[in-house]
Amino acid sequence: MIPIYQLPFGLYDKSYSRITSRYCLRVMLTLKLTLLLAAQPLLFSVYAQSRNQASLSTSVVTLRGRVVDARTGEPISKVKIIVGESEQSTTTDERGAFTIENLPPGEVELYITTVNYGLTKKTILVKEAENTQIEIALNQEAATLSEQVTVTARPFEETETNPASEQSLNKSELQKLSTVLLGDPLRAAQALPGVIANDDFRSEFAVRGAGFGRVGVYVDGVLTDNFVHTLQGNPLDTGSISVINADTLSTVSLLSGAYPARYGDSTAAVLNLETRDGNRVKPTGRIAASLSNTSGVVDGPFAGGRGSYLFAARKSYLGYLVRRVNDANDNTDNLSIIEFADIHGKAVYDLSALQQFGISAIFGSFDFDRNRPREQLGLNRTLNADSRNFLLDAHYSYTPNSRLFTQTRVFGLRTSFTNMNAAGRILEDGLRTQAGIRSDINFLIRPSHRIEAGLYVRSLRGERLSERFQSSSGAVVTARNLESFARRATEQSYYAQDTYTNERLGLSLTGGGRIEHIGLTDETVFSPRAALQLAFSDQWRVRAGFGMHYQFPDFQYIFGQFGNTGLRAERATHYNLSVERNFGSRTRVLAEVYDREDANLIFSLSEPRLEAGRVTFAQFPYRNALRGYARGIELTLQRRSANNLTGWVSYAYAKTRLRDKNNNLNFASDFDQRHTLNTHASYRFTETFNLSGLWRYGTGLPVPGFFRLNEPTLFLAGERNLFRLPAYSRVDVRASKAFFFRRVKLTLSGEILNLLNRDNFRYTGFDRFTSQGAVIGSLDKLLPILPSAGIVIEF
Repeated sequence: MIPIYQLPFGLYDKSYSRITSRYCLRVMLTLKLTLLLAAQPLLFSVYAQSRNQASLSTSVVTLRGRVVDARTGEPISKVKIIVGESEQSTTTDERGAFTIENLPPGEVELYITTVNYGLTKKTILVKEAENTQIEIALNQEAATLSEQVTVTARPFEETETNPASEQSLNKSELQKLSTVLLGDPLRAAQALPGVIANDDFRSEFAVRGAGFGRVGVYVDGVLTDNFVHTLQGNPLDTGSISVINADTLSTVSLLSGAYPARYGDSTAAVLNLETRDGNRVKPTGRIAASLSNTSGVVDGPFAGGRGSYLFAARKSYLGYLVRRVNDANDNTDNLSIIEFADIHGKAVYDLSALQQFGISAIFGSFDFDRNRPREQLGLNRTLNADSRNFLLDAHYSYTPNSRLFTQTRVFGLRTSFTNMNAAGRILEDGLRTQAGIRSDINFLIRPSHRIEAGLYVRSLRGERLSERFQSSSGAVVTARNLESFARRATEQSYYAQDTYTNERLGLSLTGGGRIEHIGLTDETVFSPRAALQLAFSDQWRVRAGFGMHYQFPDFQYIFGQFGNTGLRAERATHYNLSVERNFGSRTRVLAEVYDREDANLIFSLSEPRLEAGRVTFAQFPYRNALRGYARGIELTLQRRSANNLTGWVSYAYAKTRLRDKNNNLNFASDFDQRHTLNTHASYRFTETFNLSGLWRYGTGLPVPGFFRLNEPTLFLAGERNLFRLPAYSRVDVRASKAFFFRRVKLTLSGEILNLLNRDNFRYTGFDRFTSQGAVIGSLDKLLPILPSAGIVIEF
């Protein structure tokens, strides 16, 4: 700035002052305009940024929902929800609810799962400026995938119409109890209340003092026979495993007293196995591997969604492991080698909205190698064996309306086996087939009356060859032919029952009967059945049941070694009463008393025994010689829930006595165990970790035969079933850890069988007896502590 006193003279006057003021004003305006133009890009940038932020704040969405069990509708806590193609995830709370914020509008892929449940993918369309609320149905592990919620009335809902006695396993319980090592559904059923299973190596079990031979095993409505992987021919020193993979089943239910009229030809109980359909949502897969076998299941919808397919396979590699162990240890007393494999294919297709067609095929193979040098085996010991099982059935269903359902099923079943000795000669060879038709109708004739009726007709064929050998002058010769027959028979059954229901009174009353005829013995029997259920409230329920049940003699009892063509059907009359008390919606206490009156049971007195101080080996043909009873009480405390603790504690007291009037014998049943305790517990701690355990205890079964213990020696006796096995006790634990990779779920499981390493024993026969009756031989020890591990991949 130039001071005024330095301005030129004459320039500072009034006119010049006006000119200078105008000039300064123009300069200032010019400067303001220049600054405004220079700041314009910055202003536009700030404005655009603010507009974008405003736009962004109005285009994100909050997704809320809840996850429920697809079968029961119960909200599930600790479920992981992962947003596809992002890092977002959340976990459901105790109410099964979840919230996901800041989702962009449009289609969003969610992956939903938790340990013990399957992996579900769900695509959600979320809209701008709208908060979306959804419900997601989550299916239990290895169950058929469904997006629908099928809510049952109670978590302990029965599978049959008004049954007098039923215990069941849902899909989650079935998977956890099948064991990582084998995946056997029959072993899962061994944990059910009242079941006796004291042999670690066998999948068969006893119910209320009756052996597995008196339990009818139905697979999709077809009565099977010896449908297990095992060394056939009644050997005691081997094991068995179910032909059916647990991953392909939907439910397992045990009817142990006064069961409905639709079941026949069994006198003690019915074990019902229902295979699952493939899912109709999307193709899925499941691969499992353990220390003993590998299995896989793939299923999915047909094009158009009108049907589904399922294919499963399982293959053991026990033989490979045993051979490696034997080679590494240079064993001379080698372990026996067992190999098994099975496949299952099933398809259903909706011919229309009212009609459906389905077909299922199950095939299993079993191979046995005692893996001993031939010179170590006698001529009458099995060295190699094989067996094959095949079940094929097709069904047609028609549902014209909500009140009427009909289904017709045709089926064929084949079981064959061959046992060879060290000389390559056949010891046992057998074939059993059946082909037939089953038709059932379920008609709600009135709101209070449901009629069920049907027929079961099958053609049976049985062939058997059994020989024993000895060596003569260095050559193997046939010592005797024990059995040789080839026979056919036809069996027909017809049933009907009516169930009256009065919801106001909480009353259900069922009455009906079953007529059965078999051509083998030309015998016709009638079995009346009745059941009553009275629900006083949501908390109290009383059931009562009565039923007469028959079981026809098998081919071997009539034409076998001790066969008798005069045999008639065995009979059992069941009386059952139970009281159920519910605590809340997920816990119950069940008390059940029963009386089963047995008559005409088939028995052959062919065991060595002591008579008048002398050892006798007298043998008698099979006769309908036994009468007796099984009486007891079963107490069960059970909680079944999708959350936290689930399982049961059950105690059973039983007394089973039989009397042979022909030989003046009175003895405990071969499967008489006075005290039995079965407990199972499972707890899901987080969405990725579950811990479960099983404890089975029994006071010990009789050793079948005439034995008495005179410390320290076991002797033959004149009374039967005096000597019992030691008490059985086994604790198993299993831990599962899941890992989620959006489209894939991986679960690692660790299992320890017989955690406490308790010594348990079974009877497989003694070696010989001295002339004084002393027993030479020992009991077989069962499983030691046995750790195992497995991996499951679901996609």
